[in-house]
Amino acid sequence: MPRRGRGRKKSRTHADETASSALSHEKIPTSLVIRRGKTSAELAELITDVRRMMQPFTALHFQEDPKNRKLTISQYATNLALPMGISHMLVFRQNDNRCHLRLARLPAGPVLSFRVHQFSLSRHIQNTQRRPVSWTAGLSSQPPVVVTNNFGDESSPHIKLLRITFQNL
Repeated sequence: MPRRGRGRKKSRTHADETASSALSHEKIPTSLVIRRGKTSAELAELITDVRRMMQPFTALHFQEDPKNRKLTISQYATNLALPMGISHMLVFRQNDNRCHLRLARLPAGPVLSFRVHQFSLSRHIQNTQRRPVSWTAGLSSQPPVVVTNNFGDESSPHIKLLRITFQNL
């Protein structure tokens, strides 16, 4: 026997207009964490820790394509990162037991270069804690706090650029 009458009709199909318009005016910074060249296993684990820390606006399982290995960072940014809507790029590189980090603001912003002397992995920190906090429960649920007290000479333009870049990241 055929069904008679109408079925239920959805009455609320879209989100509230005021909430969506507030999000559209605000550009959320997105970042990409990659490595260049061959890296040790510990540095690869550091890269995954940084990706987890930068969630939810960072690709957690991003795979670097081997055919893009010869691209410079600026070519990598223009060819791959800008079409994906990436605003910041963190690049790790390792050679001769030295680790380097470059933080770039895309498309033409400043590029900050750092040499990493030492670092701690999340598993090492969890091993030292009496009651370790998991990533899903405690650390990734709230955004990180950037404290820039005693960051250096306040009058220096380089320190001011560092502070602004870290806060916008």
